[in-house]
Amino acid sequence: METKLTTCLALITALLTHKLSLAIADYTRVTNTSLSSGLSLRLTSSHEGPSYSTRRGSDGFLYLKHSLNTSVASITPIPEDNSGGGLMGLIIGTGLAQHRYILKADATSRLTWIQCEPCVPHAPQWGPIYSPNGGHIYSKSYRPIAASNSACKPERGMEPAGGGRVIPNLILGCAHSTENFQNRGKYAGVAALSQSPASLTMQLAAWGMPRFSYCLTKGTSRRGFLRFGTDVPHNSRYQATRILPALDASEAAYYVDLVGVSLGERRLDRIHPQMFARGKDGEGGTLIDLGTPVTVMVEEAYRVVEETMWSELKENGAERVEHLGYGLCVRVTEVVKGRLQSLSLHFAEEEEATLVVSPRQLFLMMEDERAGQITCLAMVPGRRTVIGALQQVDTRLVFNLKDSKILFAPESCIEDTDPDV
Repeated sequence: METKLTTCLALITALLTHKLSLAIADYTRVTNTSLSSGLSLRLTSSHEGPSYSTRRGSDGFLYLKHSLNTSVASITPIPEDNSGGGLMGLIIGTGLAQHRYILKADATSRLTWIQCEPCVPHAPQWGPIYSPNGGHIYSKSYRPIAASNSACKPERGMEPAGGGRVIPNLILGCAHSTENFQNRGKYAGVAALSQSPASLTMQLAAWGMPRFSYCLTKGTSRRGFLRFGTDVPHNSRYQATRILPALDASEAAYYVDLVGVSLGERRLDRIHPQMFARGKDGEGGTLIDLGTPVTVMVEEAYRVVEETMWSELKENGAERVEHLGYGLCVRVTEVVKGRLQSLSLHFAEEEEATLVVSPRQLFLMMEDERAGQITCLAMVPGRRTVIGALQQVDTRLVFNLKDSKILFAPESCIEDTDPDV
């Protein structure tokens, strides 16, 4: 995706603390009148519509609703873009000039931005394109700031602003040209949840909310929440892994120290910590991302996982099926379904933290034109490891930016949702 950000837009403090909190009430849940305590924004799955529609079966597995035809080139395998975890809505403007904008939540982007008029070329989106100089603004609280302003320099320090609870503005980037912006015809831009100083999360951290959390669901029309500050739920079962220090000021993603993988109860000894290590040049490593649909595993480790899975399934009579876009697929029988194993991701040895991904978050069920019902491993090989949205389903994740830790615990995430109305 190539996006040119030619201006920044500042929302002044008075608007942020009063008008914005009221304006988003229909689309988000604000649990306190003071932004320095807690805030919750409504999240919805970005996998809507006929191209990638899922439902959760009575067995707990996710089923693709449409039938995939392997004989045509237009089928939809695991998405190759990064539109994975969730969408969030904000209303920008005051008075009669309020407009709702749907943004893609992304934990690797460095700046929250929307398409702004004039935007040539632009991607189709829900609602009007934002007009920074037109009828969408009736308040002097909005003002553009020059590209030379320090707020528009992402290479500045990565720490939250001081110990105070007041920041002068909330930075929102305006994109006047978006090429190859894969927005599914829906969202107007990106909500950055990264460690970048210009991200939404780091700016809210400066307001006294250094923690944010989400709990993803799939195959349901209900909407979850992106929670900040005191809205983040407590859980006595949280495990923790540290967020690795950034290699340079331009790095915004949440890298973690993954050291091993287990299949079921068995540690895969052919997978070594060095496979997940991050080089000094920034290559490799392991990160957690809300915006990546399914887990990408560094190719050396992925091959071990796939080979081991297939070997054990074959011993139980599974029939392998070739299916475009997926590495390992087998025909579904009750025996096979009962033999699908969980995958455990082990973090740094001194932390003793393990993220267990159940078979229901590891395999997708679907119909194949020739083989009938099949199940496919929802994981792909790559140059680095990214723990994606599907494998985060039914796990509460808490990002503590102050202590540089990620906490996680299993949870029935549908309990923290509202109806999609």
